[in-house]
Amino acid sequence: MADREGVTPDSPPPVPADLPLSRAQEAWVEAQQLADLYRKARQQIDEELTRVADRQDELDAEAKRIADANEAAADARQAVDGARAELDEDRRRHDEAEGQLDDRRAELDRRERELNARALQVEQGRLDAEAGYLEQERAHLHRLTEQRGQLLADLTAERHRLLTDVERLHAEQEEQWRRRAAELDAARLKAEAELEQRQAAADNRERQFRERERQLRALEENQEEDRAYLQQRAELAVAAQLRQLELTRDRIARQYEVVEGHARDLQRQLDERNESLRLAGFESPELLHQRVRQLTEENERLMQRVATVPAAADLELLAQLQREHAECPGVRARLEFDNKKLRTEQNAYRIANTELEELREHRDALQHSVDRHKELLAQTQVELDKLVSSAHGVNPFPGLTELDDNPDLQQERRVTDNSPDLTDLVAYAQQRILADETNRRGSTPLAYRARDIRCLLGGMAMSRLHILQGISGIGKTTFPKAFAKAIGADFAVIEVQAGWRDRQDLIGHLNAFERRYYETAFTKAIYQAACPAHRNRPFFIILDEMNLAHPEQYFADVLSGLENMGSRFRLQLTSHQMEPRPRLLDVDKGIHLPIPDNVWFFGTSNHDETTVQFADKTYDRAHVIELPTTPPPLTPRKVPPREAISRRALARSFGNAGRDHHDAQEQVVSFLREYLARTLAIEFKIGWGPRLEQQVRDFAPVVVAAGGSPGEAADHILATRVLRRLRGRYNLRPEKLQELRDLIDEGWSHLGATQVDGGDGPVAARALLDELIEAGA
Repeated sequence: MADREGVTPDSPPPVPADLPLSRAQEAWVEAQQLADLYRKARQQIDEELTRVADRQDELDAEAKRIADANEAAADARQAVDGARAELDEDRRRHDEAEGQLDDRRAELDRRERELNARALQVEQGRLDAEAGYLEQERAHLHRLTEQRGQLLADLTAERHRLLTDVERLHAEQEEQWRRRAAELDAARLKAEAELEQRQAAADNRERQFRERERQLRALEENQEEDRAYLQQRAELAVAAQLRQLELTRDRIARQYEVVEGHARDLQRQLDERNESLRLAGFESPELLHQRVRQLTEENERLMQRVATVPAAADLELLAQLQREHAECPGVRARLEFDNKKLRTEQNAYRIANTELEELREHRDALQHSVDRHKELLAQTQVELDKLVSSAHGVNPFPGLTELDDNPDLQQERRVTDNSPDLTDLVAYAQQRILADETNRRGSTPLAYRARDIRCLLGGMAMSRLHILQGISGIGKTTFPKAFAKAIGADFAVIEVQAGWRDRQDLIGHLNAFERRYYETAFTKAIYQAACPAHRNRPFFIILDEMNLAHPEQYFADVLSGLENMGSRFRLQLTSHQMEPRPRLLDVDKGIHLPIPDNVWFFGTSNHDETTVQFADKTYDRAHVIELPTTPPPLTPRKVPPREAISRRALARSFGNAGRDHHDAQEQVVSFLREYLARTLAIEFKIGWGPRLEQQVRDFAPVVVAAGGSPGEAADHILATRVLRRLRGRYNLRPEKLQELRDLIDEGWSHLGATQVDGGDGPVAARALLDELIEAGA
């Protein structure tokens, strides 16, 4: 403490060797241990601050990367602006060419007017020459007429050629302009999409950066409080030990002063005795010794003489000295007892004083903490009272109750219960999608193959979950929307966010303080599907960009419900009953949202750096549709709109297909078992269970009833459910893949003659295997 205050203490006097110092040494060792503990705590705090500084540098680097991404986005915008400038320059050159063509047209018109004027002059000359030069002028007129005809023919041919060139140049310019405009629009859309993706990634990183910065600030505050607390504790402990050492030093100093005083008394007595002896005449020790010897001899002689007659004074003095000598041990014992008693009292007082100081400090700290907690408790109680008072009488499900109050949703809409012919339904849906103006992209109509529509119908009979895959911009989200509009079904689009992590992001959450459930668009869509206006029709819930987040996390409840289709399919919203509740919610140990039978889930999937891969559990429960990169060339024809198809009618059509085409499903299952199961299990470690075979039995009859074939159904199952598992493997040998390809071709005759969109055989399975063979070559 003295060193910390800048004061140099005086050196203590030397301690006698026989004084016990064990307590002082122990106190000094404890002080050193506390100092080491303080230094270690300080070192740990410094190391933690260093790590915080390093983390801050990492966050700065992350911020720099975000800034670089923004600069790249700005470069993309600049490139689009440059492309627009080039398009404007092409338009300007096109306008200049049209101006030149207009000048040439004006020149031709001028030449035609000159020829007409010359013809009039010739005619006038003919009339003037009737007097005597008629024959000569007639011949001259004939030559001029022939020249005029030739010139008119040349002029007509030149004009026709120029007009042809103008039309051709104009058409070329128009085609070049449209192609350039299409390229620029595609580049602009691509750049805008990349810019939006980068902006979303930058926003996500910025949110993560702010969250990490907030966490670091909280960590720094906690570390600062811990450091201050440790420093305070260490300073208090060191101060207490130093105080104890100072008290020990004072006690030792007092003991040293007592001993030193006693030594001075003894020295003074010795000096007095020496002075007395010196005054007695003894000059030196030698003489004193000689004199003592002489006196001793003389004393012996005298003693012998007076042995028989002792002196009374000597006897009295001897008795007194003996009494004093006998009393000395008792006095010494009393003094030592008093000394020990005083030391014990002093130590007890010192320990009690130190403990009292520590208890006083601890009491102050606890009192401060109690006061602070009382303040926080009072604030929390006030906020809780406000929330409870504001939540009293509030509807816990405002969004769903609003749907109950909507009169349009409470009236059933007209549907037909006549089971449609699936082949006719495919052709009708294809033409309705093609003719629908709302599905057009500019002047390009939306067209899908009949195979894709058959695949969608078969998938609806096979599973309630569909995954649509393909490159960006081919109409994955539009496909179920357009099909729903064609058959009179309903749909809702849910945009999946990259930050979704659990079920609350999908179906909402309950705020217990506000006594309110925050519904999401997904929750409202499912509830809307069960309303009277929609419950008799198929209802498609489309999850746009489904793999921006992990479906196995936020979509886990739905995946679990799809696994247990035998029981009631519903989602639990709360764990306890809440009133008032919307009329379509169930009460069973909480509030549940039933998922009606007319709901199908469609998820679109892109595969780039911003998305995640689906897990096998998701693929196993889903029906996968791979859309082609180019639409088919279809000729639109007028088809009158039909009445909306009910869910029951569609289900009956699926059931009729299963009965009428039972042989088709057996053919596909037999082909998979007999021709592929053993090879796939031994060579590629791929197998399947009863779930896949049941899905095949539901899928294949509907595809055949819709105008397809068993081979088409088998090709789709092979490519999307079985051979899909070969993707991403690095130990595949091309020769083994080629043998598998040949084996599929050899066994394909078991399925009968097939025709899949103009190509015989398993076109999708072949394409997948060829891609894997080329990648491994």
